[in-house]
Amino acid sequence: MIRDWPVISREQIGDFRLFSLTKKKARSPRTGEIIEVQALQFPDWVLILALTPQAEVVMVRQYRHGAERVCVELPGGLVDPGDDSPELSARRELLEETGYQADEIVLIGECFPQPAILSNKCFFYLAENVAPVQSQDLDAGEDIEILKVPLKEIPAKIENREIDHGMVLLAFFFLWRHQGMIG
Repeated sequence: MIRDWPVISREQIGDFRLFSLTKKKARSPRTGEIIEVQALQFPDWVLILALTPQAEVVMVRQYRHGAERVCVELPGGLVDPGDDSPELSARRELLEETGYQADEIVLIGECFPQPAILSNKCFFYLAENVAPVQSQDLDAGEDIEILKVPLKEIPAKIENREIDHGMVLLAFFFLWRHQGMIG
């Protein structure tokens, strides 16, 4: 049976504003050997699948430095330390990035995006009957175009790789599971 590895020591070896790099020494429960590993300590994330009354998904297009290209995504972002819950972060990110708001949002899924090297979780929220209530309130590092995509067009956009962000694909899986379309 696979067991947790006891962590013998931790040392933060880099702080890069959004994340920190930690060096750990952990003992293999199988061999007893102490292994040095690294992990990125990153805040939790939220993604919001926002649907208008006309069954359109409120999406965003923005440049991503990792991929070095413009990506089609869902609104989302970090769970800020001052936020009382991921739901509060989801509401804030939806409003800031798109100007849209929903009376009610529901948690439809969560996961560890990359547990091999990242410490964080991603929380997926469904916001139905969203409506614009203000203009965008973007950070200096954000340049975001708002898109409204009919929900029925999403499978084709995934198939043709117009939507290829892994967490966004997972958000649609959680939506379709929530709607009973996936068992």
